[in-house]
Amino acid sequence: MKHIEPTYWQKYDQVFKRFSYKKIYEMIHGLAMKLGEPFAKQSARGPKLKLPATTYASFIAFEIITGDAHFRDMEQDSELFVIKHIDHSTFQRSFEKISYEYLQRLLQACAALLESLLGTAAAYIPDSTVVTTRHYHEILYKGKMRRAKKTYKSHALVGYYPDKGVIYVKTSEGTDHHVSDSAGAVSMLEDYDLGWAYLPADRGFDYECVYRAAEEKGLTSIIKKQKRKNGCKSKYRKRSMYREPLYRHLRPPVENNFGGLENRGMLVTSLRKPENIAKYNVIIHLRQTLFAYLRQTVLGLLTQLCDKL
Repeated sequence: MKHIEPTYWQKYDQVFKRFSYKKIYEMIHGLAMKLGEPFAKQSARGPKLKLPATTYASFIAFEIITGDAHFRDMEQDSELFVIKHIDHSTFQRSFEKISYEYLQRLLQACAALLESLLGTAAAYIPDSTVVTTRHYHEILYKGKMRRAKKTYKSHALVGYYPDKGVIYVKTSEGTDHHVSDSAGAVSMLEDYDLGWAYLPADRGFDYECVYRAAEEKGLTSIIKKQKRKNGCKSKYRKRSMYREPLYRHLRPPVENNFGGLENRGMLVTSLRKPENIAKYNVIIHLRQTLFAYLRQTVLGLLTQLCDKL
């Protein structure tokens, strides 16, 4: 009998049929519990926390992932998920207490679940985009002062399984807008021993530091070269491999990650503090990894169903 591969939308539909919002929240909460406390009560004085710190962290992440919710929306949903009415200001204070590193570990823990099902990705693709706020500041532009919206950078290291058509975010960083794409990629690669895989990237990553970081991690860089009049004498850049067909095969899927966030309006935020925007950046990338994992968990059942047709 001929094997029929379930489509993307069949997988997507089954995620919401088999994983209600309540179950998705419980899954995030389970991951948060394994990571420990995101913050501790600062003093023995004062009122006790209404909820455990892990519940605040997982519920805030869940609300942003599923609906890009504001703190007032979290107050409205609190009785449905945490069985207590929590004021929006409490969620805001709790979000500010959660450490940036804790949310990064939450994303990486979810990525590890997906990798336990699919193994090591064939390619790790660095990419960056702009996160825009709704707040303005004065800048000097062409010798004149003008008002412009404050912007920040969102960096992501996207894992890709070409044979399965699966992409996920392995790690992410939120930075100031002036941090270059290449600096963000080097920072994300520092903490990983990824083994052999491709590292396809566009011209924004054609710098010696990226080639060096890729080679030190055992990655094969496929980076599109910039046109330079005087050539390049760098050691690592000369040893890199670039093949146009392979680049075109591996690079385009990363656009789906940021494209989906842009379509949902999640690359615009009302947050003001840079540290909160950096944490928000990590949470929105958790969405891609989480739903990639959920689709894979129902894939086996769908495959069996299609084989019977």
